[in-house]
Amino acid sequence: MSDEEQPAEPAEEESIESAPPLDDHHEEAMKEMTLEERQEALKRSRWNVFLYLGLAALMFGFALFPFSFSADLNMSGKTYEQDLGFVWGLPLDGEDFTDVPISVEIVASNPSPDPTSIGKVDIAIYLINSNDCGLDGWGLKEDLREGNIEPDHKTQFQTTKDGVKPGDVFEFEFDVDGGNVCLFAEYIDAGDDNAILSRGEMDIEGDMWPNQIYAGILAVLFLALSGFAFIGAQRHGEGVKALTEPSKKTTEDEVLESAGPTGPPPSAAGPSGPPTEAAGPSGPPPVAEPEPVAEVAATEPVFEPAENGYFFRKMPDGTYDQTVYVQAEDGSYVPYQA
Repeated sequence: MSDEEQPAEPAEEESIESAPPLDDHHEEAMKEMTLEERQEALKRSRWNVFLYLGLAALMFGFALFPFSFSADLNMSGKTYEQDLGFVWGLPLDGEDFTDVPISVEIVASNPSPDPTSIGKVDIAIYLINSNDCGLDGWGLKEDLREGNIEPDHKTQFQTTKDGVKPGDVFEFEFDVDGGNVCLFAEYIDAGDDNAILSRGEMDIEGDMWPNQIYAGILAVLFLALSGFAFIGAQRHGEGVKALTEPSKKTTEDEVLESAGPTGPPPSAAGPSGPPTEAAGPSGPPPVAEPEPVAEVAATEPVFEPAENGYFFRKMPDGTYDQTVYVQAEDGSYVPYQA
């Protein structure tokens, strides 16, 4: 490498290091905006805040909106059955926050048992993830009822515990994975290995919330965007306020601040020389003259002598008492008596 090419690298590195950060570029761009541009940017930011807030509210509404369903008695006359269809949700195995909540309300309108039943009557309800409710779903239901398989997250099974009576209302809560879901409900004889009872009647109503994950994520996203738009609106609002509102400082204050101090204050100069006492005495010390004593105003009357041993009493305000006084043997003054 030649000597002429060597200085090129430091110059290039210096130009890279001297480049201001992106935040500074943004600040400089905002400072160069005119009042009309700032007002337009403020208007857009405020509209964005309302837009994102509206979209967030809409998504929250979708997330909390329930989808209702019911179940009817099937051909066998013993089991209530309903294919809930494809439930929107993430098909993640196991219990997690992506599960879709399903609530089922059952009213035991007529839990009439078979004459052969010897135990108490309970309600059994099943929620099974299966693409075929007629064959595969029904087989899984029978295995759950007979105890051949253990319930899990894809094959859920719940029953009442203390028997049912006409008019009893029961609430069942489930959380299922996304996919096709089958619902079954029936009366069983708890004293006869959960045998299915016929001729029982029940009313089934349910709700599910399949959009809570997708709509909830979008709602949080729009809520965050509205927060960023609000911050931008605040910054543009401060810029517009600074350009439209007059300065609180007077013209005199601005002139003084721009001029600055012309020199140090007088007290900063310090003494020009040592005090006179430091030079030492050049002769006898001067005699200090006594300070004049201020006359104290009289606060008591004064007796002034007159002719022939008489005295007059002078009051503190300068007036004289009209009574004539004489001095007794003990030195006190008493009124003269003829």
